[in-house]
Amino acid sequence: MSSPEDGFDEAYAGTPPWDIGRPQSAIRSLFETDAGSFERPILDVGCGTGENSFFLADRGYSVLGVDASPRAIEKAREKAKTRDVAGNIDFRVQDALSLADLGEEFGVVLDCGLFHVFDDETRRTYVSSLESIVASDGHVVILCFSDREPGEWGPRRISERELRTAFSDGWAVESIDPARFEVNAGHDEVNPSNGDSVEAWLAVVRRAEGENRE
Repeated sequence: MSSPEDGFDEAYAGTPPWDIGRPQSAIRSLFETDAGSFERPILDVGCGTGENSFFLADRGYSVLGVDASPRAIEKAREKAKTRDVAGNIDFRVQDALSLADLGEEFGVVLDCGLFHVFDDETRRTYVSSLESIVASDGHVVILCFSDREPGEWGPRRISERELRTAFSDGWAVESIDPARFEVNAGHDEVNPSNGDSVEAWLAVVRRAEGENRE
């Protein structure tokens, strides 16, 4: 089964609008504030060129970054040659819809900018893929476009209800907070309403076997 993310490889021939050359501020803030709440190791799914992965590894986490784009992973590996981080870090080409193929279990999965690329049907497949690799009581952290962002440019807007519905069976939604998703404001494909960032949701979801609550 092909994934919508498979079509992003061409974007990495240049610098895509979501590749800002640093970790997302919302992700930095979450892991700096609540670092003790998160288990290890971490999977950064849809990692792009690896900036969030490097930030987490620098904080001592063991991180695996995966992306369906070979170009993105090649760039991340090149960066890794020049970065000195405290934890372990690795990058692999991997479809987010078949994460079980990794043969590993993770305490945290970070999804920064991937959730909003999937349609309803594919999103269900994606959540099932996450279920296959998130440890019991492990977490999924999602930063995605919000339906509070005006206009029609860019990716699909996600509502809070859609997030809760996607993780309604076997998960416990711990928080969904308004956030900002930083972008390259000068990019031809970007037209944010407020400078170099757009409205987003930052969601933290726990894998909770046997639970069904919002």
